[in-house]
Parts: sequence; structure tokens; C-alpha cells
Amino acid sequence: MKKKKILVLGGGISGLTFSIEMLLKGYQVTLIEKNKEVGGLCSGYFVNGHYIDACLHWFMGTKKDSKLYQIWERNGGFAPDQEFISLPTLGSFEYQGRTVTFYRDLEKTREELTKLSPEDKTNIDLFIDSCKEMTYLMSIVQGYRQMLGKEYRNYVRNYNHIIKSMKLSREDYSLRFKHPAIRFAIKNAQTGYSNMFFYLDLYGIFSSGNADVPVGGAYYLVERIKNKFLELGGKLVLNTEVTKVTTEGFKAKKVITNKGEYSGDIIVSCLDAKYTLENLLGNKYKVWRLSFVDKNIAKRPISSCYNIYVTVEADTSHIDVPTGLNIAPIKVGVNSTDFLLVRPYHFDKCFIKDGKTVVSLFVDQNQDDYGYFASLSKDAYKKEVTRINKEIINAFVTRYPEFKDKVEELSYFSPIELKNRTYSSYGAIQSYSFTKDGPFYIYSGRVTGLRNFYLCSQWNRSIGGTPTAILSATNLAKKFK
Repeated sequence: MKKKKILVLGGGISGLTFSIEMLLKGYQVTLIEKNKEVGGLCSGYFVNGHYIDACLHWFMGTKKDSKLYQIWERNGGFAPDQEFISLPTLGSFEYQGRTVTFYRDLEKTREELTKLSPEDKTNIDLFIDSCKEMTYLMSIVQGYRQMLGKEYRNYVRNYNHIIKSMKLSREDYSLRFKHPAIRFAIKNAQTGYSNMFFYLDLYGIFSSGNADVPVGGAYYLVERIKNKFLELGGKLVLNTEVTKVTTEGFKAKKVITNKGEYSGDIIVSCLDAKYTLENLLGNKYKVWRLSFVDKNIAKRPISSCYNIYVTVEADTSHIDVPTGLNIAPIKVGVNSTDFLLVRPYHFDKCFIKDGKTVVSLFVDQNQDDYGYFASLSKDAYKKEVTRINKEIINAFVTRYPEFKDKVEELSYFSPIELKNRTYSSYGAIQSYSFTKDGPFYIYSGRVTGLRNFYLCSQWNRSIGGTPTAILSATNLAKKFK
């Protein structure tokens, strides 16, 4: 019996992964992407011959026995002989002449933090031990919700501490330490707005060796996935913008684009969920869970960024990847920030050309910052980003005076550019956060009132990102025979 036709809207990681899973099942798949290339938020590009990775920092799921590795291998993202770069730290953070480093080796972190602040030893031990235990606990429960079950209380010594961290922001958690440099490092240890529980999980995964950087970064990873999609017989439609999805009764009927109409037995939107429901389906269908989360977005802020990429015509290997700097306040979006995350890419030769190394200068943003930039006129916006770019680059050179006259701006994006490229709500790079006030959520992908239409993207659960994107795709694909 001939398999049904599937239309997939959006060629990001979730769209590509779901398409490949369905092709492997024998379905006919057409993937529609509005840009001239696939990848969505997981993408890389070239400016003046220099390679910019606009997504990957380190990559969760690089151990061959992990579930995520097996998915990346299945969708073609990881080649059979895939090479990885194992970074020695999760980051160093400088504050008032002191540096706090979160090493991959947790015992080295414990030793250095205790040496820096002996009076914080009890809380340092609790922090390090919880990172170790979190990794073990997650390997047992396979999910945040299960972890709340009483049967897991006796598996680890610091269970109560780990669970209580769900109700603590990183800033709240940092206040238990007396040393200001440790407080600064914990507060800024991770980009975005998720709680301390999630950071314990991430640091545990990183220290266990299950988080490395694939050589070549996002661009080459996406190219491998795209090539597998095409090799399996998938039809790729680029430079084509979806403007509407028509419905009749309980079925989605047609996909209207700027270049014509498409129809399929099953339609899956791997675009931003809010954009799909409001713009493509015209607010005719509601997903209660997502509507509730968006209505209460102050409790689950989205994570966006203001990111500048520069080249440095000098050796940057003395800078840890990444390094967080305490800088003189700069107004970026709604508020001023005294924190700048510097990520030099000297660890991969792909990012070095003609003696120049690409460096990322990153500032956190959220939905309010997007609103601020969106309110500006075209001229005012141009003037504002010119100011911001100059001040951020000056802050970088102030800390590293050896780079004076050796820094050149390559590219930048604010939440506005992110929204324009992918229609991601509020210019988000991740979905709604998992915070102390906004519990973890997960959404199956079904749209009430439609039997053949699904949502599948990083927005299907808290935090989002590439791991959620591929997990959402593979989970949805399992619903089909």
C-alpha cells in the first residue's frame, strides 16, 4: 500500500529530522523552507570568507551510547567517523580581578573554588556533588517529571537539594555563597533564563563527557542532514514562504505559499508554534498549554540574544571558551548589562582564516528587549545598533588591550534579525524557560480540532534548543506506522 504524502513546513532541525524519520518509514515528504538554505536557528554562514557559527557552543549527546547521539547519527548530522572537540571548561568568569572557572573536571572546580573561598566550602561541596548526582539521577528517570516521584529519593544523597533548585534562579542560588566572584559566576553561568536545576543538569552532562563540539560546527552538520534528506528521496522547496494553511472540517487541506499551493495527507508545522497558530491558522485553533505559557510569559521568559561576531588578527588561545566579563554597564535593549560573554573559536581551524580568528560577543535578551527594538523606526534602529556594537566591541578591547586595532566587525544580530529570519516568537533562540515560577511543560504536538495537522519544534517543551527539536521530531514520528 502506497504511503501517504506529508508536507513539512520549516527546514530547521526539527523539520529536517522529522522528514528523515518519515522518509525512512516510506512516506513521501515535501519540505518547504522560506530561506535559501535550511537550518533555521541551527545555522552557520560566511562573511568575507570567514565562517560564523550562529548556533552551536557545545553539543549535548556526543557519547555514542546516548539517545541523542543515536538520533544525530540516524538523521545524518553525525558522520560515521565524526570528530569532536572536547573543551576543558564550561566557562570562566572574571569579577573584580578574580576568575572562577567551571572545569570539565568537577574535582578541579571543587579544589579551586575552595581555595578561593574556604568559608564557602560546605556550599561548594553541595554544588559539585549535586552536579554529579544529577547526571546519575537523570540516567535513571529519563525525564524531569519522573524525578519528582518519591521512589527516587533514596538514589542520591542530595535529592532534596536538587529538587529545591527547581524553585531557584541562578541568581537566587548564588546568594548562598559569600564570595562575590563565585556569586557572579553562578549567576551568569549559563545563557538564558532557566533555573539552577537546569544548570546542575547541564554541568553534570558536560562533566560526564556527553557534551562536546562537532568539528565544523552548525553549517557542516546541517549540510550532512540536508544531503541525507535528499538521498532518501525527499523533495526540498526553498525560497518559498508559507502564508496560510486552509482547513475544512477536522482537516488541514492546503498550504498556501508565495509561489503556489501544496496539499498533503498530513501537514506538520515545524515553524514557531505561536506564528503557526496565529498567522497560518488564523487563530481558529488553540493549544491550551502553549496559550497559557505565552500568557504568563513573565514567569517563563524566552531567551534571545544580541550577538556580535568579530575577527581578531591575533592569537586568542589564552581566552577560555567561553569567558564571562564584568564590564561597565551598556544599555542593550530595555536594560543595561554589566555582563558580556566572549566566545573565541580558536579551538576549530574552520574559524581561523588568514591569521584572523572569529570571536562571538554575546548579551542575553528576552521578549521585552524584542519589543523595544521592534518599536524603533528604521533609522532609529540603525542608529541604536551602531551604538551598541561600538560599545560592546570597546568593552571587549578594554579587557584585551593587546587586540587594539586588530578587531574587525563581521556580523551581528539582535532579536529583530532572528525574528525576520525564522519567525521565531520574540526573536527567541530557545523556547519558554523553565524557571522557579514557571514549571517545566511538555506538549505532544496535536492541535485540537484537526486530525491531520501537528506542531513539532523546540517549542514543544521548556528550554527548547536543538536537543528538544530532534526529540520532538522523533517522538512525533513514532505516532505514524
